[in-house]
Amino acid sequence: MADKCHLCLLGLIILSSLLTGTSGENVTHVFISSGENVRLPCNNHLHDCKSTTWTYNNNSAAVELIMSGKRKTDTEGHERLSLGSDCSLNINNIIKEDHGLYTCRQYVNDKQQGTDAFVYLHVLHVSSSSSQTEISAGSSVTLYCQLYSFLHTGVSCDYWIRSEGIHLFWVNQTDVNLTISDSRYQISASRHCIGTVNTTLLNEDDNREWRCEVTHRNQVKTSVTYTVKSSGTSGVNVTHVFISSGENVRLPCNNHLHDCKSTTWTYNNNSAAVELINSGIKNKDIERHERLSLGSDCSLNINNIIKEDYGSYICRQYVNDKQQGTDARVYLHVLHVSSSSSQTEISAGSSVTLYCQLFSYTGVSCDDWIRSEGIQLFWVNQAGVKLTISDSRYQISAPGHCIITLTTTLLNEDDNREWRCEVTHRNQVKTSVTYTVKSSDTNPLNYNNTVSNKGTSGVNDDHVFISSGENVRLPCNNHLHDCKSTVWIYTNRFRHSASVKLLFLGIKKKNTERHERLSLGSDCSLNIKNIIKEDYGIYTCQQWTDVNGQHQKQANDTHVYLHVLHVSSSSSQTEISAGSSVTLYCQLFSYPGVSCDDWIRSKRIQLFWVNQAGVNLTKSRYQKSASRLCNITLNTTLLNEDDNREWRCEVTHRNQVKTSVTYTVKSSDPPQTEDSWTVGSIFRVIVIIVEFAVFAAPTVILLQIICARRAGRKNLQH
Repeated sequence: MADKCHLCLLGLIILSSLLTGTSGENVTHVFISSGENVRLPCNNHLHDCKSTTWTYNNNSAAVELIMSGKRKTDTEGHERLSLGSDCSLNINNIIKEDHGLYTCRQYVNDKQQGTDAFVYLHVLHVSSSSSQTEISAGSSVTLYCQLYSFLHTGVSCDYWIRSEGIHLFWVNQTDVNLTISDSRYQISASRHCIGTVNTTLLNEDDNREWRCEVTHRNQVKTSVTYTVKSSGTSGVNVTHVFISSGENVRLPCNNHLHDCKSTTWTYNNNSAAVELINSGIKNKDIERHERLSLGSDCSLNINNIIKEDYGSYICRQYVNDKQQGTDARVYLHVLHVSSSSSQTEISAGSSVTLYCQLFSYTGVSCDDWIRSEGIQLFWVNQAGVKLTISDSRYQISAPGHCIITLTTTLLNEDDNREWRCEVTHRNQVKTSVTYTVKSSDTNPLNYNNTVSNKGTSGVNDDHVFISSGENVRLPCNNHLHDCKSTVWIYTNRFRHSASVKLLFLGIKKKNTERHERLSLGSDCSLNIKNIIKEDYGIYTCQQWTDVNGQHQKQANDTHVYLHVLHVSSSSSQTEISAGSSVTLYCQLFSYPGVSCDDWIRSKRIQLFWVNQAGVNLTKSRYQKSASRLCNITLNTTLLNEDDNREWRCEVTHRNQVKTSVTYTVKSSDPPQTEDSWTVGSIFRVIVIIVEFAVFAAPTVILLQIICARRAGRKNLQH
């Protein structure tokens, strides 16, 4: 009997640990490629990060990286770490050894605030059998692509990716998977976490790209590109970066030192070279120095790109006047769109000509270069369809290979119409610029009721798709050294008749309903935590300076359209009950100035229900309906095997998945194994015993009293 009691007590302890063990954990999986920068999110519950701790684990003792908001300088890669304004952990220049488990915790008076944030960082890395990428026709090369992952002690990467539907692929520069059926390539996978490709190089492989991709449930999570270089570029690492005017860009450097104090960046554009950075210090004598900064990995950051920024950028590093490593040469190609009119406001019947030009300098003329490299410029409509000279409405012309024009007569229905210019390199879109026609009745937003925009020609539009419950960052075109003059405004005329100021002059407005979920990033971006469906709408970022006592706007407004995907159920319970019916509702909440249905129809946005293998659900078992384009429902009768079944709602924009929400069914009576019977049955026995004790105790006491009284009467009679 004593053994059974001990067993019951042990079962209760185990059950308690199961119920409380991981329910308070927030788990995120982040995939990144070596050499890139990454941000690991933290569940920030405080107004600052002074009590934030980040620890790292990789099958060994945990290592403290951040303690009380301060970076630990005794760790090996501490110079690559920084703490974000939202307490996220930023890691620059990722290496394969960075993979592992990162945990964020926050404390106040030694008491943890909120739940742990567990971030599993998976690093994709490509290496070669040769230390040289220079082409030598007839030689053989083997490329190794490996995913470095750590989940738990005893759980191998191979086992994890097999169970999670993760795959590694090699693809060519046209995005076609390389297969063993291709006689030129030998594809092998000794393990699930590593894939190799072997080939014999040809003369035409100069600048050939092969890319390794990692997919999770048929969605590409990250990729690494390997490029073969011609022997004519010995000692130089050449990179081509395509960017659109108005954006920010990062130009990589081959950093071989522990700091950037000996780094030099020079610029050339068919004229004398100009020194931008010397010994890690910015040259303030040049016109654009205020837009330049040096990254912690010695990369060159340029804000608010203009077309004149195109050209050749070279990074070198020296120690005692001796160069370290090879040159890093970056060719920056800038795509720019302009109009024959300075106004984008619609006037039906008027004619407009749009000019799309690629500004490039590679030592030869732009036309010669893009012709030889297979680079092309296209105009496409908002449905992503190429505009051609066969379309009677548009006149397309290309006076040169680096410029393409579009002429059309505007119609009333062209309000909010988008035309996009794309540049492709070997059939891959490298960058694009969108030109949007605005209606003349568009109301400009006021700044403190004193100064307003002049038209809407100076507006940058971004569309951000996010799922409810996640955190989001809304970008701002930051042109100043700080954010003290930044204003963020929220507009959603379906919810508020007037615009609402969220942040004013860099300070959060605390009279708004959701202010505790808002924060301003160091780059003036707006961070919103724990997104709810009511957060959808238009967010506008403006920056102002005081000039002679009057407010003057700096650069363009940034309009960010936030679209929120949300899933709900006809039942408040997710526990399975075989034979019962459940209906799931998936809705995209959007406000782009028109109805959601009209907008997503014109933008080729679609909602789908897919199963856990990423396959669209068919009508044989499921009843799907869409009363509106922004709302799709799924109805099904649950089966026993639906325990832990996942159904996922995806939103796609021009056939690319933008975000998704997963609904998981939980079993109320999981299949009993010997172990699960022991814990579950013991728990039910304990519950029955407790219930019996609660109801039986008064009865037993009453019987004892009656028996005692009867015994007393008998004693008196005797």
